[in-house]
Amino acid sequence: MSENEEVVIQIVDKRKPKQRLLVKNSDISNSEFRDCRIVDVVFDDVSLTNMKVRYADLRNCKMTDMNMVNGHISDANLTGLTIDGANISGMTIRNAGAEQPLVLDNLKIEGSSFNNCNLANVNFTDCNIEGLRINGVLIEELLKLHNSQ
Repeated sequence: MSENEEVVIQIVDKRKPKQRLLVKNSDISNSEFRDCRIVDVVFDDVSLTNMKVRYADLRNCKMTDMNMVNGHISDANLTGLTIDGANISGMTIRNAGAEQPLVLDNLKIEGSSFNNCNLANVNFTDCNIEGLRINGVLIEELLKLHNSQ
C-alpha cells in the first residue's frame, strides 16, 4: 500500500457487542461518525481543525486548553456553561437570552459595545466605568451630578 493510498474502515450497525476504538498516531481526516452513541470519549493532543458537530448531546462536555479562533456555536443550550481563563477578543454574542442571571466577574472588555440589549435590573459593582456611556450620556458625569445633590 502506498503512503498516499486511502484506507477506509467501515463499521456499520455494530451496536452489539459494544466496540471500542483506539486510534494512535493516525491521520483520520475526512472521517464521519453518523448515528453513533459515543460516551466517555477522550481526544488527547489532537487537531480537530474544521470539525463539524451537528445535532449532538454534549452534556457535561469538558474542553481544556483549546483554540476556537473563528469558531461558531449556533442554536445551542449553554445553560450553566463556564468559560474560565479565555481570550474572548472579537467574540460576538447575538440573539441570545438568559432565563437565569449571568455572572460576569473580572472581565476586561474595554471598548466593547452593547446594542439593543435588555439590561433591566443589571447591577454594576466595583466596576471601572471610565468613559462608559449609555445612549451618549457619560455615566461618570451623571453620577457626579447625582452625588452632588
